[in-house]
Amino acid sequence: MDTLNKLKHLNRRKLIKIIGYSTLSGFSFKNLAFSSSNLHKLKWEGSILNSPAKLILFTENKRLGEKVIDKVSNLAEKYDNIFNLQNDRSEIHLLNKNKSFADASDELIDVIMKSKIISKETLGAFDITVQPLWEMYYNHFILRSQTEPPSKETIKNTLRKVNWKNVTVLEKDIFLNANTSITLNGIAQGYITDKITNVLLKNGFKNNLVDFGETKVSGKFNNIRPWKIGLQGPDGVQDVINVMNKAVATSGGYGTIFEPTITYHHIFNTNTGYSANQYKAVSVISNEAWLSDAISTAALSIKKNELVKICKKFNLDIYILNDVNFEKIS
Repeated sequence: MDTLNKLKHLNRRKLIKIIGYSTLSGFSFKNLAFSSSNLHKLKWEGSILNSPAKLILFTENKRLGEKVIDKVSNLAEKYDNIFNLQNDRSEIHLLNKNKSFADASDELIDVIMKSKIISKETLGAFDITVQPLWEMYYNHFILRSQTEPPSKETIKNTLRKVNWKNVTVLEKDIFLNANTSITLNGIAQGYITDKITNVLLKNGFKNNLVDFGETKVSGKFNNIRPWKIGLQGPDGVQDVINVMNKAVATSGGYGTIFEPTITYHHIFNTNTGYSANQYKAVSVISNEAWLSDAISTAALSIKKNELVKICKKFNLDIYILNDVNFEKIS
């Protein structure tokens, strides 16, 4: 498999799986119903942020399940029109293109403000303005099919465009510096996971799992036991933990690579401009998927003693992948 096909393949690795249980009396999708032991199985399939999505609900109330499926389908389209970099009509695409966006959605404002908080607390390790680095590496390795890394000067010049403080929010308007462009891929998927989880909970699905690469679980599996969540490494699931009412996000350079050695990948060290390789993978458990998502991304550039401080600050559990399995550091 050549580098470009490998990149495309790895970009498809994330599958949103949303499973909910209830015992209460332009996206194409399938809505299939099954009945077993008074429970209807309802299924929706679609796409969010270029990743395939699937929703499965088990409920005694078929009408309620169909209502929830409609809400998820509408949310998928709504969030794609906000956060999808490849959607020419999305708010983030237009913001990057024009360097400003007036009357932005509450969701875009919210995610950017959350990003700023994490950037400040991680001393810039989390930074949504790394998009120029992504574009530079993508053009170099993928479009131009280079086998040697970019020059130090190229990396240095690109890094000058990266600074989370170059994003300004004034009420409902957003402004970028002239050479700034953003990506929210290190937080938006977790944010969407939180939003979809809230829809399920508000509609009576108290025991549910939403998996968008970043996982959030509520209640218990089959209302019996904690959910068992696999922690992903470059060789697949490398550990399993029990989780209730928490969000789990795992980040690693293996997720999207620019070249076969995995030295150059999609998560960047904002101090150096090179890909972040402090650890093979990091998993973060917290109350919110957006927080787990952002911290797991930043953690790949942060030393262990600093990660312990962040754990205490945000009440997190963090697991670092060693040669064999994940080690809990907090």
